[in-house]
Amino acid sequence: MFKSKKNRFVALEVNEYVIRAIVMNSLDIKQAVVYEHPLQPGIIERDTIRDEMALFDELKALVPAWGIKRHDVRFFVPDSSVMMKSFEHPTDVVAGKLKAYVEMELGRTIHLPFAQPLIDVYDDNPNDGEATLFAAPSDEVSKMTGLLDDVSLNPTVADVRTLSTIRFLETLNVFADHKSYLITDWSITGVSISIYTPGKLEFLRYQTIDTTMKKWRSGQIDGAEVQFSYDGEIEEYRMQLVDQIAEIERILNFYRFSLYKGEKAVDELIILGDSPEIDHIVSEIRSNYETSITHIGDQEVQSLHPQLKSRHISLIGLVYKEVN
Repeated sequence: MFKSKKNRFVALEVNEYVIRAIVMNSLDIKQAVVYEHPLQPGIIERDTIRDEMALFDELKALVPAWGIKRHDVRFFVPDSSVMMKSFEHPTDVVAGKLKAYVEMELGRTIHLPFAQPLIDVYDDNPNDGEATLFAAPSDEVSKMTGLLDDVSLNPTVADVRTLSTIRFLETLNVFADHKSYLITDWSITGVSISIYTPGKLEFLRYQTIDTTMKKWRSGQIDGAEVQFSYDGEIEEYRMQLVDQIAEIERILNFYRFSLYKGEKAVDELIILGDSPEIDHIVSEIRSNYETSITHIGDQEVQSLHPQLKSRHISLIGLVYKEVN
């Protein structure tokens, strides 16, 4: 959504509870440096920046501490704001012109539920006359780009987290042709659910988990990795996971029977995320579903990047993104 030719950049994640970054001072990811910083509750709530000044102060302090002043920055559009929509286009509109085509057709043949959207286009098969539009309200992205500008950073790319995650999983060779995968990406406060058949993202939904960060405590290991623990009876939080895990069954049935009339089903469930309860989530899903299940953990990530962990999957995919 922005452009830059610099080799030096930061892949940045800012969510309700942590600021996380992969700093690239060259194009060699082996030389990348990873930083994390816990975010105080209330600064961001449900993907919305509630206290811009507090977030500005946090970022302003981190820029010199992490040595990233004037770096280009790649970041994510808020998960809950992303809308996915398939559209048809004339076959003579080449991939590089699709975004301009969508902008021209907005309000005519392509309709969105909000004004002045931030858009991107994903074209898995340039020859079939179909593509996928990703759109989000520009408000929160504009807030973030303004804050990054104010702390001497240069926002260059705003990406959809799920696309970055898939980009990494493709590099990891997780996917097989002609199979469909339901991917669940679990954070403390929500879960992103997508269905992907190699080359085509077919479903995307984000669901919040009913918790407040005021009930979580953070601790930092060696000044770097941030760990979170629940301040109370963990079963209280786990009860909130039950509905999200059950929702997987409803989505599997919707995909199989509503979209494909019983002729196609999801072949495998993929589980990943930075949730402190990821092991519990994996265990519960394994005990409730007969579909093949794969957990992408630290070991899988480190088979490609020994210095990185599963919590960095989406950021690695953001590093991989090609920028024209």
